[in-house]
Amino acid sequence: MEPIGWALIALASIGGGAINAAAGGGTLITFPAMLAAGMSPLAANMTSSIGMLMGTLGGAWSYRAELRHQRRRFLSNAPFGALGGAIGAVLLLLTPSDSFTAIVPWLVLGAAGLFAAQPLVAKRLGRAPDSGFDTASTGGWATRASLLLVGIYGAYFGAGVGVMMLAMLGLLIHDSLQHHNALKNVLAAVVNGTGAIILAFSPLIHWGVVLVMLVGSLAGGIAGGWLSRRVPSWALRLVVIAFAIGVALTMLLS
Repeated sequence: MEPIGWALIALASIGGGAINAAAGGGTLITFPAMLAAGMSPLAANMTSSIGMLMGTLGGAWSYRAELRHQRRRFLSNAPFGALGGAIGAVLLLLTPSDSFTAIVPWLVLGAAGLFAAQPLVAKRLGRAPDSGFDTASTGGWATRASLLLVGIYGAYFGAGVGVMMLAMLGLLIHDSLQHHNALKNVLAAVVNGTGAIILAFSPLIHWGVVLVMLVGSLAGGIAGGWLSRRVPSWALRLVVIAFAIGVALTMLLS
């Protein structure tokens, strides 16, 4: 890989980690960057799944204050995220490279659509704060089943999985968006961590790239809270969406 490819992946990892911590959708930055650096779609996806893990943990650390009263909620739902992550990783290992290449543009477009719809979803799912938050709720079996499905997708591809989790948590658990985002970060860490353990056995993993991404995504994840308070969300959203659509169209037309 050329030096510019390494630099591109490093920068994308920082940006992707920050976006994941703030809302979700960082894979829409890292995955195209890895393709531009010369990696195959399947190798890029597997490598990114492991490389972005520290970014998720960094995002969880930045939201540690909002996690203090969600221990029961996390313990109730995390096993289902882990199971989904394991299933998704196994499916990814069994997917032929050619088939995955054909699916990727549509996954990217779907994730871009979810990212674009996030403000509308949040508005539709919003509840009046003055009605009181149910901070003790774990969401029940509906949340566990939904997290299982989201976990499968998250380990299989991952782009937009943070948006999916926020929408799901907003629908099923009546709490603040900041608490949802904090829980999303630790649940995503469970999904990605479980998937990473399984994917680590694949010969397609580029461990040098993983190391670069672990460092970059950790820095980006910790800075995600800072970034989300200073960059207009609409501007960041437009850049990610336009970038994702451009990548998907390029792959479809190539």
